[in-house]
Amino acid sequence: MSVNAPKRMRILLRLPNWLGDGVMASSLFYTLKNHYPNAHFVLVGPQITCELFKKDESIEAVFIDDTKKSFFRLLATHKLAQKIGRCDIAITLNNHFYSAFLLYATKTPVRIGFAQFFRSLFLSHAIMTAPKEYHQVEKYCFLFSQFLKKELDKKSVLPLKLAFNLPTHTPNTPKKIGFNPSASYGSAKRWPASYYAETAAVLLEEGHEIYFFGAKEDAIVSEEILKLIKGLLKNPLLSRNAYNLCGKTSIEELIECIAVLDLFITNDSGPMHAAASAQTPLIALFGPTDEKETCPYKAQKTIVLNHHLSCSPCKKRVCPLKNEKNHLCMKSIAPLEVLEAAHTLLEKP
Repeated sequence: MSVNAPKRMRILLRLPNWLGDGVMASSLFYTLKNHYPNAHFVLVGPQITCELFKKDESIEAVFIDDTKKSFFRLLATHKLAQKIGRCDIAITLNNHFYSAFLLYATKTPVRIGFAQFFRSLFLSHAIMTAPKEYHQVEKYCFLFSQFLKKELDKKSVLPLKLAFNLPTHTPNTPKKIGFNPSASYGSAKRWPASYYAETAAVLLEEGHEIYFFGAKEDAIVSEEILKLIKGLLKNPLLSRNAYNLCGKTSIEELIECIAVLDLFITNDSGPMHAAASAQTPLIALFGPTDEKETCPYKAQKTIVLNHHLSCSPCKKRVCPLKNEKNHLCMKSIAPLEVLEAAHTLLEKP
């Protein structure tokens, strides 16, 4: 099956809601750009994911979807669709009912999304779920694979890129190491604050600089870690080399900062995928989420630490287990293990 391209094709892309998913969706975006080089793209989604693509020259318009705040969301979604107007192809990477209705309400003839419950009624092409062994990047590309002239080879999916002119990385002296201790999805994905503090204290003693990244609401967690660090340092003055940048960067600035780091230590999160896309040396800490589905994609210098406990991946926001088993998937990853991985990556040319 193929879609004939008119002289001025408009492609609507309803982006995912989370930063990490937005980064992983960039492969589909660039696949579409290559397949339809003259197309104009209309992006719809939350501010955080639309920011990833705003500088691309093929973007015709960006619509921030805040219909969730509306008392009558169906009507608000219909009004948003009228603003967007008819497109030639519309693809939703969001599995919510309203995202499929949005595509339908634009009166776009080709409406593509994953089949799920009643929302399939609003899609002209409701695609069955991609194979379980596919990475999330490949699952997004799978949505459009049937429209390509040749079958999509999941092994050669375009590497993740971002529509930013990222600075070229050169080794820093002292080394700049980024920490991302928070997770938007829930506390289950977080490595303990005391573990981050212990790891950071050792790296500071070794003469490195530490930068904490996250949203404004994550600043509290980072401040807690900074207080713990001061109590662990033999020389408290070294705490001056630890910086809390939570809530102080835009999405563009966050990505630019991560791109120039010598190492990034993080749980499964949006900044983790940004680091993978920027090819920043990376230590990814996994527990409750599925490593096969959301690990750093095609990152060259990456160490994934995951103890694969019998209870994981549970994909829970908060660990449901009690007593000594609570949050064990993350607690079992010791600071010493992370430090060994850090030294390995910092020593690599």
